[in-house]
Amino acid sequence: MAGLNYFCGRQLLHILYMKNIRETITDWLHSGLGVNGQMETATYGNSLLMARLTGADFRLHDDWPPKCWHVFLHVYEGELRLTVNGDRIGFDAPVYVDFLSNVRWTDITLAGRYRACFVSVEQQFFMESTQPMRSKISECMMWFAQSPFTPMNEPENNRLQRLEEAMFDTLKEGNNLFVRELLQTMACAWQYELWNIFSRRLQTSRTETKPHWGDTVAQFFYLAHTHCREQHEVGWYARQVGVSSDVLSAAVKRFCGKSASIVLSELLIEEAKVCLRDTSLSVQEVSDMLGFADQSAFGKFFKRHCGLSPAVFRKQGE
Repeated sequence: MAGLNYFCGRQLLHILYMKNIRETITDWLHSGLGVNGQMETATYGNSLLMARLTGADFRLHDDWPPKCWHVFLHVYEGELRLTVNGDRIGFDAPVYVDFLSNVRWTDITLAGRYRACFVSVEQQFFMESTQPMRSKISECMMWFAQSPFTPMNEPENNRLQRLEEAMFDTLKEGNNLFVRELLQTMACAWQYELWNIFSRRLQTSRTETKPHWGDTVAQFFYLAHTHCREQHEVGWYARQVGVSSDVLSAAVKRFCGKSASIVLSELLIEEAKVCLRDTSLSVQEVSDMLGFADQSAFGKFFKRHCGLSPAVFRKQGE
């Protein structure tokens, strides 16, 4: 009976958490609507929330959702104005914005008549959805981090909008047997289309100049996203880019406020969570896939960063 009570208590807390986080994001977006603004939302559990917005003069509050959520915005019609790390900039629709967590975003405004779609994705769900593509876009990610905005032409806007409409309709149905798998596949296709658009922009605008945050850091991020599973030491990455470990860590910290070792650990933890959610893999197999000497070393690393063992993390996800 005690075990049943514990299980029911955990389930109730989980339901309340999901309700609260959905309400938090919905309330956050709703607070930006003008007098005649309208919003339609659709959700999948605690993993994905989409909001269609229409109206005039939208102003988003600066109290962002928890860092475990990734926020995207696609503006179909209207003018987007926002402050990025203290600089005020603006775009005419259509435009897409990826609200990267290492950037300070304030004063998000849709001026005049607008039509837009916000997509909020729980970080773990996003990592699982985009796992097939991450190693393919690492180099583009280095450049996108400088300016995470993608203006687009009408055909590009229409293709992306159709993908978002398909995701939204799937969320609304809610009774599909494979809804999680379907949504993750659709989210991956949506991201592929976005990166196709950005890649085309990059090919036409890229010059021989290096990213303004340094070629050393650019190479590190490319290598880290590609090799974090098998290479855990900063020294290996430093040797690849031809600098000392201290120089590399200092350069990375200037760019994102974190040392190179912390960046590697965070990437490795995200990869570990993705693997652990695949119940066809044993913890030992996950440990081997991620390049740890043994399961004990993996368990200590995971518990140090997450506060619980891999086995407990997997059980909580059931």
